[in-house]
Amino acid sequence: MKKTLATLAAALAVAVAFASVAEAASGRIVRRGQNGAFAAGSVKGNAYARGWGVRKNADGSTSAASGGAFRLDNGAVGGRASTTTVNPDGSVAHRGGFAASGARGSVNSQGGFTRNADGTVSGGRDTNVTAANGNGYSGSTTYDSTNGLSHSGSCHDASGAAIACPTR
Repeated sequence: MKKTLATLAAALAVAVAFASVAEAASGRIVRRGQNGAFAAGSVKGNAYARGWGVRKNADGSTSAASGGAFRLDNGAVGGRASTTTVNPDGSVAHRGGFAASGARGSVNSQGGFTRNADGTVSGGRDTNVTAANGNGYSGSTTYDSTNGLSHSGSCHDASGAAIACPTR
């Protein structure tokens, strides 16, 4: 995720450098290409960048990727990225994640799934949340065609000691 955010930040810097005067004045830049697009902008101290692309691979598969990032004037930052590849045999692999942090805490989550050519599916997602006071939650969810759905999660205080998870 950090690599994706760094890539998007670099792309934003390049896009700003090549922006026309009108684009720079509007606070928004958009670039479209044959295989994707990129947009970035800022207003009142908040900024964003996002992009996507699709390509046909040498092995006959098709891959798509997208990502985005933001920065708010209050210091909060976040980003997301995902990739999906569809193979000629019908199998699919997807992977994605997001992260955000600000004065109230942070969150990150990543996961993916695979559908095999025979139609069987498996995947999962791991999520971590930390509040401003240091308390946190870590959870994992998995699924596969044979065993079904499984979830586990736990909460901890700022020192890492286990605590009961809050309820609504």
